Amino acid sequence: MNVKEELLKLKDKLVKVAQLESTEKKEEEELKKYQIDLDNKVSNFLDWYFINCMEGTHSALGESHFLKRFEDFIEKLAVWYELRYPDYEVNRLMHCYDQEDIEVSNEMFRKNFYIKDLLDDDSDVKDLDWNEFYNTHAFIQALPKNEKHYFLKPKYMDVIYLSPGIRTAHIHLTTNGFVEDAEEITNYTNGKIKDEELKGLHVEDVVKLFKEENIYLPDDNELELAIKKYENWKYQKDEMLNCVMYRIIERGGNRVGPRRAFLFAKEFNRNIDIPMMYAVDMSDPGLREFIVEYIKAGGHTDLECYIDYFSKVYENEEIDTITIRELLLQHKNNEYTQEENELHSRLVSILASQVDQTVVRQEERKRLRLEIQKQKNKLYRN
Repeated sequence: MNVKEELLKLKDKLVKVAQLESTEKKEEEELKKYQIDLDNKVSNFLDWYFINCMEGTHSALGESHFLKRFEDFIEKLAVWYELRYPDYEVNRLMHCYDQEDIEVSNEMFRKNFYIKDLLDDDSDVKDLDWNEFYNTHAFIQALPKNEKHYFLKPKYMDVIYLSPGIRTAHIHLTTNGFVEDAEEITNYTNGKIKDEELKGLHVEDVVKLFKEENIYLPDDNELELAIKKYENWKYQKDEMLNCVMYRIIERGGNRVGPRRAFLFAKEFNRNIDIPMMYAVDMSDPGLREFIVEYIKAGGHTDLECYIDYFSKVYENEEIDTITIRELLLQHKNNEYTQEENELHSRLVSILASQVDQTVVRQEERKRLRLEIQKQKNKLYRN
C-alpha cells in the first residue's frame, strides 16, 4: 500500500470518527432534552405508578380507568393552585410583567354579589384573604373520599406473617414499621432468633437480622413485601406532588409557572431548585428579584438553570444552562435592597471560601520577598 492509499485510509477513518462523535453528541443532547422535559417527567411517573401500584389489580379496562383518574387528579391539584394564586396575584408577589388592576380577595369577597346580598357592608367576611380562605387543609377536606386517599400518610400493616400461606410466625407493627410484638418467631427460627429480641426493631432491621443469621425467607415473604409497599406508597405520594409542581410550571408558562411552582414547593416541602431551574427567561424584568427570593429561601448559587426552556423545548433547539451566580452578575442594577446587599455578602463569603488558601499564602510570601528586595536595593543605592 503506497503513501496515497494510506492517507486516504486515514482520512476515511477520521471521517467515520467525526460522524460517530457527531451522532453521540446528538444522542446525548436528545437524552438531556428528554430528561428535563416536564411532560416526560409526569409520563414517566405515571408509567412507574402503573407498574408498581396498579398492574394486575384490576381488569385492563379498570386499570386504564384508574390510571386516567390519577392523572386527572394531578391536573386537578395544579388547577386548584392556579385558582388559589391567579397570574396577577403571583405577579403581585413576585413581579414578572405589568400588574393588572385586579385583586382576587376583592373579587371573591368585597365585590361578590352573593355576599353583598347576604351580608351587611361592614361584615368581617369581606376582610378575608382568598389564598388563606382556599387553603390546603380546606381543599383536601373537601375532596371526595376516592381522591382524599391520595394524601393519606404511608403506614405499615398491623400484622405481618413470615410465610404468606402459613398463618403462624408473625409480628405486630406500629404504623411506622417498628415491632410491637412477635409470635412464633422462636419456633420458626429454631431458637436462633427469639420473639422478645425483635421488639423495638424496625421491620427493615428484622429482615437484615434474618439474613445475617442465614434464616430462609420465601421470595414472596410478607416482611419484604410490606417494606416494598410502604416505600412505593411513600414514593407515590412524594412524586405525585412533584408532578403537580411540574404541571404548575408547564401550565403557567415561562414566568408565572416557575413562580407559582416556587410557592407550591415552599408550602409542600418540595425542592425549590426545580422551579428556579425552569425560570430563566432572559427578557423577564423580575428575574433578579425572583433569584433573590430563591436565595432567601435557601437556594444555592451554583444551581444550573435552563436558558429559555419554554422557547427552546418547543422549537426543538439545544438548551443551554447558566448558574445562578452567573445570572446575578449579568442582572446588575444601580440600586440594591438590604436583602440583596446581604445576598452579595453571602456570595463574597462563598467565593472566598472557595479560594485555595495555600496559593494565597504563597502569593503573600512572594509579595513580601519582593518588598524586602526592594528595600535592600534602596539601601544599596543610598
